Amino acid sequence: MVFEFDLLATTAIGCAVALFGQKIVKSSKKLQEWAIPAPVVGGLIVAILFSILRGAEIVDVKWDKTLSSFLMNVFFTCVGFGFSLKILKMGSHYVWPIFWTITLGVILQGSVGIIIAKIFGLHELIGVNATTGANAGGPGTAAAFGEMYEALGATGSLEAGVAAATIGLALGSLSGGPVSAMLIKRFNLKSDPKDLELKSTEHDDAKLDIPRLFRMVSMILIIGALGIPIQWVLNKISVIEMPYFIGMLFAGAICRNIVEAANIDYYEPEIHTIESISLSIFLAITVMTMDLTQILHMLGPIAVMVVCSFGITILFAYFVVFRAYGKDYAAAVMTTGFIGTMMGSGTNAIANEQSLMDTYGYSHLAWVLFPAISVLAVDISNPLYMSLVSGLF
Repeated sequence: MVFEFDLLATTAIGCAVALFGQKIVKSSKKLQEWAIPAPVVGGLIVAILFSILRGAEIVDVKWDKTLSSFLMNVFFTCVGFGFSLKILKMGSHYVWPIFWTITLGVILQGSVGIIIAKIFGLHELIGVNATTGANAGGPGTAAAFGEMYEALGATGSLEAGVAAATIGLALGSLSGGPVSAMLIKRFNLKSDPKDLELKSTEHDDAKLDIPRLFRMVSMILIIGALGIPIQWVLNKISVIEMPYFIGMLFAGAICRNIVEAANIDYYEPEIHTIESISLSIFLAITVMTMDLTQILHMLGPIAVMVVCSFGITILFAYFVVFRAYGKDYAAAVMTTGFIGTMMGSGTNAIANEQSLMDTYGYSHLAWVLFPAISVLAVDISNPLYMSLVSGLF
């Protein structure tokens, strides 16, 4: 029996799955601590159910994922719009160390994935997506590049990437605090009490402003469309396979700095809202429509990839990142943020830093600068690396 769902039905089910995931996450402290996205939780449950039914030849489902692709492009336009040169100037002293450590971390994770994939006789791009795509990139990047890699012949890279990303989020949350706590104790590091004076205590409640929201939706869609010619130019580079959303990413970054230079008003709460909604529905649809039967034969290799990617990230953070960031208390806090970023998301980085500071003390530099700069660094280096290696295999 085959069920076919059109665009509206597929999107409606995706929204229901995202809401279902929210209920599950809200009822589980562990899922909240591990920062597992609600759409991934709900989507995996539905994907497992339909994969079992498909494998047993009881039911098959055909989806219309057109809106998922659209929302993916909207999401990456918003991500690109976060690239502000003003933020980079604020933390100029840390920009280079953060950029080179994250870039090298991306290369290390991806290299591990390629090596393990070759050992197990899998397509190399599956290894890339299950390591740096899943870990440094997170579920959104793994889903986006997974579809592109599958079109290049790496069947199962989408499912492998999302599965590895989910595990990576948990590992990043569990390990970041203990690693930095070891550094704090080993080097007898202390927080600076003066940092507390810099801590912001303002919590503005954002109110719904329909005209502002409409302006930001319109602006993001226009900026996203400006990414189409950028993507056209990038596609002319024969040795690089760039996914469609890279044009939107670059357009967002370019326009953000033009907007700031021209003193044009923009509203970050509304943009964050658009980004969050787009990501939630895009992830829910992508994850729930996965065919997990594609990766049954890869479960062992995927587990090895995740463990090795995790291990090299922890070692790199402990022995290299901490020293590159200055070997002081702020460096220790940023190290736990690095582990969160490289094993899943900027949200993980913030959660890791908050948890560590709750125990050992506040660090203004680490709290204000690292999450913003690290997200910029990983959003630039990871997609570029993943695009470059796609042309090699």
